[in-house]
Amino acid sequence: MIVQQLSSSEKIYQAVCERVSQFKDKLGLGVDPGIFDTVVALNLAGLTTYQSCEGHLDHGSPYPWVTVIDQETSRVFDTHWLRVCELEEQAKEAGTQAAYDRWLAADVQLRLLITRAEQDSPFYHRLTSLLDAFYGYANASGPLRLLVKKFRASGLYRIEPGFADSIDDIPERLKISYLERGRAEMTAFAAFLKRQVFHEKLRPQRVIHAADVLEQQSLLGDVLGN
Repeated sequence: MIVQQLSSSEKIYQAVCERVSQFKDKLGLGVDPGIFDTVVALNLAGLTTYQSCEGHLDHGSPYPWVTVIDQETSRVFDTHWLRVCELEEQAKEAGTQAAYDRWLAADVQLRLLITRAEQDSPFYHRLTSLLDAFYGYANASGPLRLLVKKFRASGLYRIEPGFADSIDDIPERLKISYLERGRAEMTAFAAFLKRQVFHEKLRPQRVIHAADVLEQQSLLGDVLGN
């Protein structure tokens, strides 16, 4: 019997897939199948994921998203945030101007810390640089273009399609199309990340985006239907 040896890249990929398959949310549910590859690819690239969703029409958001976390920045934020919360409680209990000044000064200091941390964050710059590289450093501005949304809590960033903020204004009959195209864009980004991580020696090729994936699927359907 011939035993096929896995390459080091394949072993790494399988190990991350196995780890991601163990992820559970508060309800005990695993990563959605439609976003699994993207979650794996982001973790492969050293961008730790925090939450994710493939997008749903009957609950949650009708578009895919993944939240990633800069763990070091988040730890610093959490420490300062707890102190701000303590000072807020003390201010409301004491009711004095001095107590309120201590709380508000700590809150301002925290916001300054967040701003500076994000400006200098290697994590954030790596994330945005990978997206820029995925789009060929072009000023891509179509509705499917993946964007990074910053959260109030420092160190948390969400990757989502550009149309996400306007989803409530999109007619219900069109949402399924945007959901599918958004998923395809995430899948294309995941494939790009895997190529980047493993430095595959591929012949020059253009980056395939959602529209290309859906067109290929349509053509395949036409062929199989004939």
